[in-house]
Amino acid sequence: MKTVILAAGKGERLQPLTSTRPKPMLYVGNKPLLQLVIENLRDCGLKDIIIVVSYKNEYIMNYFENGYDFGVNIKYVFQKEDSGRSEDAILAAEPLLKDEKEFLISHADFLVDKEMIHRTINNYKRLKPEGVISVTLVKEPHLYGVVSLDEEARIKRIIEKPERGKEPSSYAVSGIYIFKNSILQGLAENHSLDVTIQKLINSKRHVYASVWEREWVKVRYPWDLLKANELYLKQLLAGKGSYISEKACISNNCTIIHPVWIEEGVTVKPGAVITGPVLIDKNSFIGTNSLIRPYSTIGKNVTIGFGVEVKNSIIYDKTQIGRLSFIGDSIVGESVEIGAGTQTVNISFDKTPIKFSVQDETVEVPLQKFGTVIGDHAIIGTNVSILPGRRIGCYSITHPGVILYQNVPDRSVVKVTQSLQITERADKL
Repeated sequence: MKTVILAAGKGERLQPLTSTRPKPMLYVGNKPLLQLVIENLRDCGLKDIIIVVSYKNEYIMNYFENGYDFGVNIKYVFQKEDSGRSEDAILAAEPLLKDEKEFLISHADFLVDKEMIHRTINNYKRLKPEGVISVTLVKEPHLYGVVSLDEEARIKRIIEKPERGKEPSSYAVSGIYIFKNSILQGLAENHSLDVTIQKLINSKRHVYASVWEREWVKVRYPWDLLKANELYLKQLLAGKGSYISEKACISNNCTIIHPVWIEEGVTVKPGAVITGPVLIDKNSFIGTNSLIRPYSTIGKNVTIGFGVEVKNSIIYDKTQIGRLSFIGDSIVGESVEIGAGTQTVNISFDKTPIKFSVQDETVEVPLQKFGTVIGDHAIIGTNVSILPGRRIGCYSITHPGVILYQNVPDRSVVKVTQSLQITERADKL
């Protein structure tokens, strides 16, 4: 069975991370999200893959090439216009699907357990329906495509992002579909996946839900990357113990609380404390008396200085974090330089919800704690304080001593001016 991965999206809500890379190439567990999707599909026996690309497609194509290094066979389809619509992406792949009896569709921005894919495939083989869609219970169904089901798990209705309070159920579509080839003609006629599926249902052709009860993540906003990172670390380490390379240089005077995954070339200096689950990639340096807290991933060739605390954060490759800094509930891009004493504030002072703004949209962060998102190649001076939910653009420069309470666009320079006043003492010594 061929698989179509929809990977053409820009991911504008994830800026500035997506200013320099396409959304599917954002890191989770020190791997591109798309790589995790491909590995899960491969482990389920799905090795014939079509990837629909558009925005910054060269990043995806250069990284995966023909798929040989990842144990799969990859062909690429270029979607000329990224409309953000799944049906347009699927139809872009139609020339490579027209001779297939059925095919699987996967989104590139969903992180799921491979067992969820297995279950969807098995349900399709067992029921032999027109289609099967994976669904799962969610707390806020108005944010998703929602389905209503009958007692045999047949889908009766599907609605994309229904009005809050008017959702037909709490079952959300969770990113994996299997359809017979006939879906392509319906998409060409209706130009809507939801309408096409509903017409199949109305014509008495069965479309079933494959219900999944465990965790999954759809990546829309930066905090979803933190959720996906947590899920990945659980899958990698929970109940499986730790991995520490024999080629890592671990001080006898540091503390490691398992589980952890530490690659070759990593140096951990005396007094450092690493509390798992934590993943540290090749050739990174963890400085004296630093603290790496749970659900943090640190990329390749990263330098963590003396007394730095990293909590529930994703640190991309080749980033440097200066001494006595705090990085909490944040995402730091590639080749970022953070000066000593920099603090990412991860909770609002008045306990009100943290707000996150991108383009014309402002949303409340659904977490009590959330820090900052820093784009690639940003330079941040010493003793900078960054308020919760702020974005710092790629290639930007922030001078020392700044309190960042606004978002910083890409390629900006931020400095604070002060008036220095020196007078003679009035009293006599």
